[in-house]
Amino acid sequence: MVKHNKQLSDLVIFTPNIDHGGVEKNLFLLTNFLSKRFRNISLITFNPSDKKYFDKKINLITPNIFFNFKNRLFKNFLCTILLAKTVLSRKKTLILSFNSNLYATLLAKVFRSKIIIRINASHELWAKNFFKKKIFEFFLKLPDEVIVNSNDLKKEIDKKFQIKSKCILNPFDKKKVSREKKNNLKLFKVSKKIFKILFMGRLVDQKDPFTFLECIKLLSEKFKFKALIVGSGYMKKNILRFIKENSLEKKINQVDFTSKGIQYLNQCDLFVLTSKFEGLPNVLLEAQFLKKYIISSNCPTGPREILLDGRAGDLIKKNNPELFSKKIINYYLNRKKKIYKRKIQLGFKNLHRYDFKTNCEKYLSLIKKLS
Repeated sequence: MVKHNKQLSDLVIFTPNIDHGGVEKNLFLLTNFLSKRFRNISLITFNPSDKKYFDKKINLITPNIFFNFKNRLFKNFLCTILLAKTVLSRKKTLILSFNSNLYATLLAKVFRSKIIIRINASHELWAKNFFKKKIFEFFLKLPDEVIVNSNDLKKEIDKKFQIKSKCILNPFDKKKVSREKKNNLKLFKVSKKIFKILFMGRLVDQKDPFTFLECIKLLSEKFKFKALIVGSGYMKKNILRFIKENSLEKKINQVDFTSKGIQYLNQCDLFVLTSKFEGLPNVLLEAQFLKKYIISSNCPTGPREILLDGRAGDLIKKNNPELFSKKIINYYLNRKKKIYKRKIQLGFKNLHRYDFKTNCEKYLSLIKKLS
């Protein structure tokens, strides 16, 4: 345990939007870890109901509003005002920004506060066009430190924006996953003999759920299986319409985001990730820990790194349902062969790279260095 140091800056974690995906799992784990190392730690976010995910020692700062607005720009604006008030009320503040990094960076520079920003996904998410790229080329040089969560993402960001980011891998808490996986209910609601395929993630374009749906459509007459999509998002209605229009109700179901995600993962036979881009998807680490076989798109960035260039699972060109279906059939027919068991075991053995304490301590060291 690191002793409290009176000379350290007050730490303010800035994250206006909490969507309860992989990024947020890292936020919860890291924030609660740091709360045991700092006397003064605050978290600025929009929704006060998220307080339940954080240690009681953390000072949660939220707008005094009775409505949960969905507009992200509005949330960012209100939380940035709260950040300004917080910084002005303290002598020395260090900001750790998890999202809305431009707002936080600008404010930090205006008030001469130090800031660390964390980038958790490929630049394809937030610098798609020429003008955005130029804006980020300028702003990414302003923070005191830029943290990324995978080595491939570091290479991409450093090259495209001419900066020197610092890679700290996601802190993966094995004990937490072990606790959460326990469940006596049959979540797939089919016989144990039926092959179970899982897609789990936000129902947004980045995750490309329609490649998964097209893949299931191709597989529908090939063998007996049950597929499940676990997640919420703006594409839900279109997904349900696709399932109905293609008469796939008996082959695939959709379940909204749930805290039982690990339990669904624990009960599947195969996990499929079809994303167009990532950062370092936590769900792949969870699948490896639970010794599930993984078929993933070889998207930027994360899957290739986690799956060891395909030695710990299958990597497929993104947006290719035909190839996904072929790989799934191949695994289904040959899943008892040693080659697949070796791949699963190799992924499990290499999870030490994401050790919870080791990677959280790296954040702590960087924060202490800038305080």
